[in-house]
Amino acid sequence: MTTENLKIALLLDSKDYGGIETHVANLAKGLHKSGHHVQIILLNNYGEHPVFESEQFLRSRLVKLDGGFNTFFNLLKKSNINLVHTHGYKAGIIGRISCKLAKKAVVSTFHSGEKGNIKIRLYSWLDRITAHLSPCICVSEQIKKSANLTADVIQNFVELPTQSFKTTVPATQVAFVGRLSFEKGPDVFLRLAKQLPQYSFSIYGDGPMSDEITATASDNVELVGHVTSMIPHWPKISLLCITSREEGLPLVAIEALVRGIPVISFDIGGIASVVINDLSGWLIAPFNEQDFIESIKQGQTLSQTQRSKMSLFGYLHIRNNFSCNAVIPQIFNVYRKALIGGSHAK
Repeated sequence: MTTENLKIALLLDSKDYGGIETHVANLAKGLHKSGHHVQIILLNNYGEHPVFESEQFLRSRLVKLDGGFNTFFNLLKKSNINLVHTHGYKAGIIGRISCKLAKKAVVSTFHSGEKGNIKIRLYSWLDRITAHLSPCICVSEQIKKSANLTADVIQNFVELPTQSFKTTVPATQVAFVGRLSFEKGPDVFLRLAKQLPQYSFSIYGDGPMSDEITATASDNVELVGHVTSMIPHWPKISLLCITSREEGLPLVAIEALVRGIPVISFDIGGIASVVINDLSGWLIAPFNEQDFIESIKQGQTLSQTQRSKMSLFGYLHIRNNFSCNAVIPQIFNVYRKALIGGSHAK
């Protein structure tokens, strides 16, 4: 089968803004620019979607289903879709089984290393044991190892901003951006903030630890909550902190760096491929909170020249290694494997 002008469906189950959603939106745009027809298929209709209905191009590619296996399977049988690319455990399970029955090519990306609750663990187990039905992609070596998968490791990527990362807006916030869950360590972020009352800290996101975080936040922490897009908020952020206990390759780090924002993170998962220590941010030995505090102080007292140099290095590193142009050809190599015969085809 030719791999030109393909009809590709990006399948996921989603109702909120997050790393997977941003990844799929960037992938849809990149595939479209490469000359392919793209659909974004949501397994369930949860109402207006904050990412996929935020702009005309994504809205024009969006299909919402009713959550049923038969609904997607029947759509697949009647369609001229060449390949389905699944994202997330529910889409992975349903997508791979449906494509096997409908004799369609399928690829699955594993994004997360989080363990979650018992229900999530069950779905993740089913996701892993059905993974042999398709070629797989993992966004970090850690996720590949923890899931015990035969997979290509292809790291996250972003669409380059249309505007320069340089800004005249004073950036003062030390920020946490992500799900308020134990794995992401928002409680660690709060401990750091309490020891640095001279700086302003902000938390963007919500999740199962929201009540605990609200109850224990110090006065220098602003709880912004869930936002539908970080684009209007990035210019206010001076440093991004990643305090995760477990991590794959957080897309939020790439999004910050491409906008010239230095990142401070515990050196876990695939973060070291994105944050280059002392050049685009700081990598901290897990889980040394005192060193993390010292790096925040260093970041907040950079001279304009030092910050500009660090910002430019971070931007160029992302542009050259984690942009659509750099990563989508790698993804397409996995598509070729699926189209010519499955997960073991070369």
